[in-house]
Amino acid sequence: MTARHRLAAATALLLLTTGCSIPSTGPVKSGRPATGIQPGTRLYFLDQHGTRLAIRSGTQREDLQQTLNTLVAGPDQAEQRSGLYTGLPPSGTVQATATPGTVTLRLSWSTASLTTTAVQQLVCTTEDAPTTGPPPKVSIISSDAPSAIQQQCDLHRNA
Repeated sequence: MTARHRLAAATALLLLTTGCSIPSTGPVKSGRPATGIQPGTRLYFLDQHGTRLAIRSGTQREDLQQTLNTLVAGPDQAEQRSGLYTGLPPSGTVQATATPGTVTLRLSWSTASLTTTAVQQLVCTTEDAPTTGPPPKVSIISSDAPSAIQQQCDLHRNA
């Protein structure tokens, strides 16, 4: 056996006997296990930085139309205190029609009256609302845009 082989054998034996030097600690408590999507209604409002997710915990996750109705009603007092507001007009409605893979939103406002961030509130909330399958494509129809305009949530583009 050459010196090189003896050195390799000694190194292998040393590695086998020392292990990886990470002590066994057993289970460590670190909070509740992951549960997937946090329960509650997922709404997108605005703050000084742009569009932001707000989760109304303590509520059951609402269906798509209920979620949009809640969005149109605006942020609650706690959300307002945290700096959230809405870009949607104070009165009006959004009617959602879902087909496989697509949700069409019919707005009572003209799209010209909405800012880009207000449209993002609608689209992001729609994409995050409970549906079966992957997030839907969102089309918007209003009095000044009778042909459906396809939209996508900017926050979800690279997700």
